[in-house]
Amino acid sequence: MTASILCFVVYAYHGGTYLDWSGSAQDRQPPSPGAQPEGTTPEAPGSPESPQTQSQSQSQSQTNQAGAARYPAWVETPKVFDVAQIPDYVPPPFSLGTPIALHPQLAQAIDRFLSRPILTHKQASPQNQAACPLEQANAQVNADQLKNDHERWLAVDTETIDRMRRGALEYLEQHTASEGEAGLIGPGFGLDAKPIRQGSRGIVFAAGNHRTVDRTIGCIKEIQRLGWQLGAIEVFHFEGELTDEDQRQQLRDLGATPHTVSTKKAPGRWKNFELKAEAILRSSFDEVLYLDSDNYPLSDVGALFDSSLFRDARGGNAIFWPDLNRDHPDNAIHRVLGIPCHNAWELDSGQILIAKSGNDGLNLAALYLAQYMAEEGNFWFSGGDKDTFRYAFLALGITYTPAPRWLSLLGHRDPKDNFCGAAMLQYGLDPPRDGHADPADPSHPEPLFVHANLLKHMSGVRPGDVFTLFRRLVPGQDDVRNEYRPAKALHSVTGGGSSVAGKGLCSDIIAFRGGADIETVDTTTSFGGMMKGFEDQFFSYGALPGLWR
Repeated sequence: MTASILCFVVYAYHGGTYLDWSGSAQDRQPPSPGAQPEGTTPEAPGSPESPQTQSQSQSQSQTNQAGAARYPAWVETPKVFDVAQIPDYVPPPFSLGTPIALHPQLAQAIDRFLSRPILTHKQASPQNQAACPLEQANAQVNADQLKNDHERWLAVDTETIDRMRRGALEYLEQHTASEGEAGLIGPGFGLDAKPIRQGSRGIVFAAGNHRTVDRTIGCIKEIQRLGWQLGAIEVFHFEGELTDEDQRQQLRDLGATPHTVSTKKAPGRWKNFELKAEAILRSSFDEVLYLDSDNYPLSDVGALFDSSLFRDARGGNAIFWPDLNRDHPDNAIHRVLGIPCHNAWELDSGQILIAKSGNDGLNLAALYLAQYMAEEGNFWFSGGDKDTFRYAFLALGITYTPAPRWLSLLGHRDPKDNFCGAAMLQYGLDPPRDGHADPADPSHPEPLFVHANLLKHMSGVRPGDVFTLFRRLVPGQDDVRNEYRPAKALHSVTGGGSSVAGKGLCSDIIAFRGGADIETVDTTTSFGGMMKGFEDQFFSYGALPGLWR
């Protein structure tokens, strides 16, 4: 009996087992001869992992295998839909007509993606709902998205899926034709057409209109005040934007370089998401920390680049931070990707840490694929571009690493004594610095990013009373990779925004069933009081509530 359990643990860790929302282990289908299994990637020989970090990673791996108490730190692509469970399944005719014109490594990944099953909603629904039960999914999905997009999800048919997948191939082939096969394999080439130095580091922003540039200038000042010295900073914008010479000079005075992206701003969209992925992939660095203009750090972000979670090549050298919701099992993205719904949070793309050379260079190809998805609005299956990065990694079958702790919300109480969240509070990757530990969970990473995404939608609030409290799962319940049977709290909690009369949009976290304990905490005393002066510092850069643009 002991030997059987041990064999299962080793297989679950290395063989590609993933878990559905209920905590049941699901085995992968065996790979075809000579093919790399979906969702597994070899260690990249050129990946940014030091020997010391590699040794630490191997030690952690052994601990995980022996104790079977934790997931691996990274997320692997789940197995494809099991067509053996679909009696009426008929594989669609599949013929490209011509060989795939991509770098061989990328061609292999895309070929596997194009070969995944193409299912109707009816065919996919049993496997999606078995992995992601509706009782939980209906509570954890973005409610507005479910209401507004559900019919569109169901209307995505097999012909549409085939067309979307082929469109991704055509997009990558077009860029390969113009930039060369090596141009889409990381670290790639800079805007000057010179090879990007592997291991080079920098920070990237996407900002163009007047107020986003003002916020970016304030954010850069704060980053530098907190100690950033590791690399340059670049700010990308659409053609015709960032035309104010005073703003451009302010950026240059701070050591930041403005660049124009080649993508044209699509007309008639409520928001232009096409900028972010291109800003990252066109930047002059291999290792990139991307930040939204309304995202302010609480300590030196340089430490992220040396975190063992980022350096470990098995995790793809890509860190994504969680959002408040999960994909619904009816969401057509599962069928577009050819994989069932699985245990993963949507992304808050207000901060992304990625090495283009990660996953043996395929991280850069994933950025190109995310760019295609951002340009092609039919891929906005989570309300915008934010999850196109995750979808691109899943399409290519490569690993990424989620930040280890679920987010909290930073805000205040409204006149009716209800919590009103104005910002996402995202945590770092490593244990806290001396003096910043939470006594209830001493290893809990300290807060790192204040993504003030709702502040621009608020009214009736004034500086000094905006970020006084934060809402969170109690320490010990927010570890997103906690155990093989998923943490009960994270399967019983959800969050989102709602309109409040006289206030605008407010966000909150709620428990929709037992198992999740939520608390409201004083900002000034938590984590050693590290956020005590944040609000004054934040508003000193000129940010104001209620300014969308």
